[in-house]
Amino acid sequence: MLLYGRVETMTEAGQVEAVYLEGDRIADVGSLQDLSARYPGAKKQFFEQITPGLHEAHAHPQMWGLQLDSLDLEGLTDPQAVAQQVAEKARALPPGGWIRGGGYLFRAYPTRELLDAAAPHHPVFLQSRDRHSGWANTRALEQAGITAQTPDPPGGVLVRDAQGQPTGYLLEAAQELVQRVMPKPGLAELERGLHDLARRGYTAVHHMGWCHFSLAEQLAESGRLPVRLWWALDRDHWREARPGWRGDSLEIAAVKFFADGALGSRTAWMIEPYPDGSHGLALDALELILSEGRAALEAGLGLVVHAIGTRAVQGVLEVFHQLQPVSRRIFRLEHAQHVRDAELARLPGLKLALSLQPMHLLGDAELVRFHLKGQEREAFRLRDLWNTGLPMAFGSDAPVMKPLYELNLQAATQHPLNPAQSLTPAEVLWAHTRGAALAAGWPQHGQIRPEAPADLTLWENGRPVGRVFRGGLEL
Repeated sequence: MLLYGRVETMTEAGQVEAVYLEGDRIADVGSLQDLSARYPGAKKQFFEQITPGLHEAHAHPQMWGLQLDSLDLEGLTDPQAVAQQVAEKARALPPGGWIRGGGYLFRAYPTRELLDAAAPHHPVFLQSRDRHSGWANTRALEQAGITAQTPDPPGGVLVRDAQGQPTGYLLEAAQELVQRVMPKPGLAELERGLHDLARRGYTAVHHMGWCHFSLAEQLAESGRLPVRLWWALDRDHWREARPGWRGDSLEIAAVKFFADGALGSRTAWMIEPYPDGSHGLALDALELILSEGRAALEAGLGLVVHAIGTRAVQGVLEVFHQLQPVSRRIFRLEHAQHVRDAELARLPGLKLALSLQPMHLLGDAELVRFHLKGQEREAFRLRDLWNTGLPMAFGSDAPVMKPLYELNLQAATQHPLNPAQSLTPAEVLWAHTRGAALAAGWPQHGQIRPEAPADLTLWENGRPVGRVFRGGLEL
């Protein structure tokens, strides 16, 4: 098969006219005239643009599959508007059925009364856009056994009123008190999420937790994976897993830790306080990340750490510097959303990839101005981080945001907080292809050159319209 158009190779060859595929490998690249002469029997197909296959470099595909079947509350900032959506769902659902959803972004924590009025006969559990906080009604709290006597779990907070009663708002690990009594997502949700990502033109997905690895192994063993899947294990299960490849589509690659929460839920761990005097939440202790991270590295796995706030980034970089001598794989810093100059200076020289989601700017810019007034220059330092020379990988954090390439392109090239931190369209594409492949430790991927895997994304009018996966054309 010979594809021609504007072929972005992500190699020293730059832009070429055509690429010739044989089976599941790229066989040749060059001018359309030369390749047509060399392969006269090849079936030809034109596309406006042809790139290495897009990577979704930070996603929770099982949760995304669940979100596709839940209330979509994206863009809602008023609890009343969310409650109205819940009421509409309740009218269409038999009493007793769970109502779940996510995507809202509130400035203050609401209470359960709104949800009680909207759905008095259904348990309701909704999550903020960042998934680091949740909102439950009384029926959900009752099913979870949450009362005034319920203690805050480690790494979580039950928000309470002046009388000590739970308000229905739950931060971080406190959400698990409700989630454990809800119907559990399984293989169907993981498969649904992965197929949706494949339909959007992605050929590789970097899984970032909240799903047991055995489900991915089932899909790999039965040949049902629609993408190449790079898998970061949850820290509670990593000792159960054997690192390495399962066939050519699933790599059990790393262990994921959470140094802190997220800005939207005011749980990102900050050096300077929020307006209410709090500093966010430290989740996995730095000492734990250091000790468990060392054990995971010695077992042949990589180390991936979620760090959003300035204090989290500071602490995680210290851990990486200590562990670098024993690491055989590249470290990954996920989000790096708020970075001070002191930490920026510590990045060069680390064997580290920066995994970012510029599209979060589209919702978080207002929150930065509101919660971190005077510290805006430390937020989403895309250009400064790019200039460190470290590999940069872009994703969406789905279901936190919809996994749309154009959202990262918009946010990164038109930085709403600091235009000087913007990137170019070519740099955004690199971070979704070659940069993401380097972050995964897959040196043969993310480029169009002979012998590379035949994983391509096909474009028209600046948007993905199809892909080639393992040499098969999908439109």
